[in-house]
Amino acid sequence: MIAVAPLESRVDKRSQVGVDAVLRYAFIRTVATAALVCLSSGCNSRTHVIDSTTPTGPSSVVDAPPVPASVLVSVTVDPSAVFSGGSVAGRVQLSFPAPAQGVTVALSASNPAVSVPATITVPAGAESASFVVTTRPLESEITVSIAASATNRFTQTSLALWIRTPPYIATWVDPGNGQRISAQRLTGPSVHRAQCYGNTIAVGAFATSLSYSLAFSARQGAPLVAGTYENAQSGFAFPRDPSLPLLDVSASGFSSCSRPSLSRFGVSQVEVVPDRIGTVRRFIAAFEQQCGVVTIRGEVAAVDVPPTNTSGDRCIGP
Repeated sequence: MIAVAPLESRVDKRSQVGVDAVLRYAFIRTVATAALVCLSSGCNSRTHVIDSTTPTGPSSVVDAPPVPASVLVSVTVDPSAVFSGGSVAGRVQLSFPAPAQGVTVALSASNPAVSVPATITVPAGAESASFVVTTRPLESEITVSIAASATNRFTQTSLALWIRTPPYIATWVDPGNGQRISAQRLTGPSVHRAQCYGNTIAVGAFATSLSYSLAFSARQGAPLVAGTYENAQSGFAFPRDPSLPLLDVSASGFSSCSRPSLSRFGVSQVEVVPDRIGTVRRFIAAFEQQCGVVTIRGEVAAVDVPPTNTSGDRCIGP
């Protein structure tokens, strides 16, 4: 009897290696060809892709990925605090650009002292929309919630409404880089000081986490009276121009520079005593100054607060 070897033992191992090499070559050439087509004609979400390991295999079309849903993410107000009777800017933010029909957002406020539009629409292709928040004057301070809702999504923020009860210093610092405005305030007689020397009124307020140091002057030799003062120089200006008023500001997030691009203030009330201890009975003013991209706006009301120190300089009163 003649013994027959198993089939696999009769296969030429070198031939099998050759077949494997041919298949690998065909696959690599197919992938390389597809890459060259992409580079020469441009690839997009519907580029034909070879499904077979052979260059002549059938092809299919890859559909574009689904567009992500655009949902409501947040509602913000800027700044987050204002004296009652003022207004602030509001904004609603989506997760992705709005679809062709836009996204309608419902707005509401928890207190009638604050008014917002009933609805606002984020237009097609936009990721946010702005609105105006108005407030009415109050006799006491409150914090109001502002809510936004759209397609089963709900979010809210808060707005503090201050009242003008002297003494106080309040500021709003805009960093000028797209970040939100910083609203800060110090109030209460225990932390405030005011002093008059010559025709300058200096006001300060000092607490653990926040402090202010402000100085206001008319032009050299003129008393500081109620009125508007434009093109005010800072205390860092050198040499000083005697024909210009002075506004010097030091606050959290802001300090006067030698050449501010904007510097002005308005005095609504001023009453000083021409004594030698610098008594300021009343000083109420608003101010604005810009150094670089940073801008500060503020209000100060000093009424019957003690002097910071006694320089011995007699005040120049109206």
